[in-house]
Amino acid sequence: MLSLSGPFKEKLLDQYRNAPLDLASFFRNYKACGLGECLGMCCNGGSGFYMKEESETIAKLVEENRDWFAAQGAPMPEKIFDEEVDEETGEVELSTNTRETIYPDGYLPPHFPNTSCVFRDPKGACTLQKLGVEKGVGGWAYKPFACWLFPLELEHGGKPFIHVAHHSTDEYVDETYPGFVGYTKCGAECKTGGTPAYKILEGEIKALSDLLERDLMSEIVEYGKQNQLIAA
Repeated sequence: MLSLSGPFKEKLLDQYRNAPLDLASFFRNYKACGLGECLGMCCNGGSGFYMKEESETIAKLVEENRDWFAAQGAPMPEKIFDEEVDEETGEVELSTNTRETIYPDGYLPPHFPNTSCVFRDPKGACTLQKLGVEKGVGGWAYKPFACWLFPLELEHGGKPFIHVAHHSTDEYVDETYPGFVGYTKCGAECKTGGTPAYKILEGEIKALSDLLERDLMSEIVEYGKQNQLIAA
């Protein structure tokens, strides 16, 4: 299990405890995502990591549980991580690798590749989450922060910035790729209907608050009251 004490805990608090909070983003409307509808679409390109300790923990889990992952329909490849060199820092950044995946015809946005994270099972569920539940440590114990928090994010532009992801802040946009966040089931803002993000993400906000020893929900609610988005 990823240790939430000692140096890792200190690093987590140092980086994100006092991070700016984009309060307005929590009042955009979204639709709660169900696995039967999304099929794990947000796993399309694998997942990066906020901290290297996450990848270290996952590598050890795979080493100890290869047969279990295979039995879940997610046999682990020899290379479970993809590597990319950051052009600015020169550091090697890891993300979970991907495999070719068959989706229903017309399901994916045209610019999404027919791939998924190697930890996604055939029904779209995260095997890291399933393993955590099976071992009794909770579904988010082994799952990368970027995954269980999504569409809640901890950084923007490489700096700490806690916000709900949105197409306007999507950093994965270029001439050939129109974006990621706004094309996923849980990251697309509802123009009509929907539910404020702070309500949909209540569990994630509570878990993150506990990790950061910071009452994020109180800050969000107070903002809502001050701006007449929540009844005082």
